[in-house]
Amino acid sequence: MLARSVSLAALLAVASPALAQTLITGTVRDPAGSPLSATRLWVAGSSIGATSDADGRYRLVVPKGAAKVGDSLAVRAIRVGFAAMERRVRVGGDSVRLDFALTPVATALEAIVVNDARGAMPDAAMRAPAADRAFASREARGATAKKASTGGERATRGDARGDDIASAGILTAAVWDDLEHWKEYRRYLDRAGQGGQNPWNLDPSHATRPAPIARGSSRSALDLGFLVDATGSMGDEMQFLQSELRDIVTRVHDAEPELDIRISIVFYRDRGDEFVTRTLPFTRSVDSAVAFLAGTSAGGGGDYPEDMNAGFAEMMRQDWSRDVAPRMLFVIGDAPPQLYQDERYTYREAIREAGGDRIAMYPVAASGIDQPTEYLFRAMAAMTGGKYIFLTDDSGVGESHEKPDISGYEVEKLNELMVREIRKYVRGYLGTRAVAANGRP
Repeated sequence: MLARSVSLAALLAVASPALAQTLITGTVRDPAGSPLSATRLWVAGSSIGATSDADGRYRLVVPKGAAKVGDSLAVRAIRVGFAAMERRVRVGGDSVRLDFALTPVATALEAIVVNDARGAMPDAAMRAPAADRAFASREARGATAKKASTGGERATRGDARGDDIASAGILTAAVWDDLEHWKEYRRYLDRAGQGGQNPWNLDPSHATRPAPIARGSSRSALDLGFLVDATGSMGDEMQFLQSELRDIVTRVHDAEPELDIRISIVFYRDRGDEFVTRTLPFTRSVDSAVAFLAGTSAGGGGDYPEDMNAGFAEMMRQDWSRDVAPRMLFVIGDAPPQLYQDERYTYREAIREAGGDRIAMYPVAASGIDQPTEYLFRAMAAMTGGKYIFLTDDSGVGESHEKPDISGYEVEKLNELMVREIRKYVRGYLGTRAVAANGRP
């Protein structure tokens, strides 16, 4: 979501006397004055972010207590194909205006080949303008350096220009199975507990892989759920995620034609937004799933947590198969759940219910998650027999992605990773032929 060189808590600590809610509004345009949509904007050092709309307009909501009269806030803007920009605005009332004019830059994103693990920035990134490098990377794209330690495989970024900007195969990610690396996971849980990274009242230290299903007892079917954060902070990646999910769903359907595949999608935002949840019930129509994905864009939000709990409540009440069939739930987001006091169904109930119904959760962490959210996402996976997936900086899409507390992972294209993991889970569940690393049986 946002780089945190200064924490929001630090802002809160100095904000006295405090203003009521402050709005920062404006437009983003190119040098010719044409509006630029899908530009990611945020208040530096906080989780306050938004994405410009089709008219180039944006709206940042600075919560009560986060700034005082006279404060100078840095607002940053990033869009693929343009040089990043930072402008400062002095808080002087309930509303302030700040416009941006971004300068185009060459955006041919070349393949990355990392030759060592010293944390060096990839060549393509080194050739980017200095402003882009400053905003685009944390610790010189550390995720890429970690990949180097596993053998220096190639991760193709693709071409992010023109009509190809939302094509599949651009996002890069890695997958991690804490249940397969149990000793490392226990050490991580100890570190996280000592570091105060578990405010979730979750103890995954006794998580185990669900017992195998007797061979031949399950139905050749697949329930595939997608729970997706659709708030404004996801705008820089959501257009890509939509294309990736289209590709993933279609490829699984084509590769496993004998499977009875059903798809359900739940988008969630937060209270006070245009919607809290928006749902596609389980359907066998890939076309319907694709149309539903394309029909929702990122918007709303404004603070860091989102109403993920409402999303879980909606997703878990969908018509999941009640007989013996593989069930997978991909939770895609960049923020933790809001902890509203009046909630009756939360991530805790969802994890418990998913574990009992053998619904494996595969959380997908987008840019900006913090350490407590990593703990939550990894606990979701471990406690339901799933795996943890996290996007990386290699694609050049979105803001800097937090390095996970994991070593030895490999980076690859998100669509290939997810297609392979879906097929591996299904084949393992059904007790049939294995799926190789390249996704082919």
